[in-house]
Amino acid sequence: MKSKRTLIAGPWVGEFGWELFAWQAYIRSLSRHFEKTVVISRPNSKSLYEDFVDDFVSFTPPEAKADSYFLQNVDTTILFKQAVTENDIHLDKNTTLFLPRRIGMPPHTHYGEAVSFGSYEVKPEYIMFGNAGKTDYEYIFHIRERQLRKEDNWERSRWSKLRDMLGTNKIACVGTTSESGHIEGTADLRDIPLGELFDILHNAKCIFGPSSGPIHLSSLCGCPHVVWGDQSKSLNRHYTNWNPLQTKVLFLGDFLYHPSAEHVYKEYTKWSNNG
Repeated sequence: MKSKRTLIAGPWVGEFGWELFAWQAYIRSLSRHFEKTVVISRPNSKSLYEDFVDDFVSFTPPEAKADSYFLQNVDTTILFKQAVTENDIHLDKNTTLFLPRRIGMPPHTHYGEAVSFGSYEVKPEYIMFGNAGKTDYEYIFHIRERQLRKEDNWERSRWSKLRDMLGTNKIACVGTTSESGHIEGTADLRDIPLGELFDILHNAKCIFGPSSGPIHLSSLCGCPHVVWGDQSKSLNRHYTNWNPLQTKVLFLGDFLYHPSAEHVYKEYTKWSNNG
């Protein structure tokens, strides 16, 4: 029996924000040209691909710093061979391998731009993640605590002050326990399954945080977000290039990664009152 024309994409081992806007939507589009699609990525990313993938292969990469689409000082080709061997993935002449790479010039490439992969020209296909429903949380915090670019992390004391200013106990912290924090007086939702996080973000009033993967995810869940950082690097990314669903966003760039809690709350209040 003739084998199916199969696309094998991955293993994705880079940053989560890049997986969202420089990978998964391109693979969704590219999959239309094949009879079968296999995606290899971290276990918790499965929900990103469920609408189109035939087989999802969970792959946990070695401990190393994720940077854009790769791991620092790790050969992705070796990781691919490892994933194939460990999961007994069949390869033949009808298999197309698509390893992680720089697609376009992220984050400067607009979500509407077509990109060529050999004989295929594709535009990324983005979908809305999350289902409408009741929620226990009005506000979401992503307390970034990464070792990569540590200067981008916001002080814990400012998070606590913002919590108090919002005046509600319906606040949750998200992210991963290894790279995100949690403060007293909020629910700890770090490391929850991604599908559950989709729904929480989709139904929340707003998420707050410095430019990061969970903030980028909120754009694809229709969750309004207040984000701060270096506007020379991130402004167009949040408002335009990485916002295909036109989700509401307020970017605060006057104080780079370290605005005061008072400034964040003041600007959020003005923004939310203006609809």
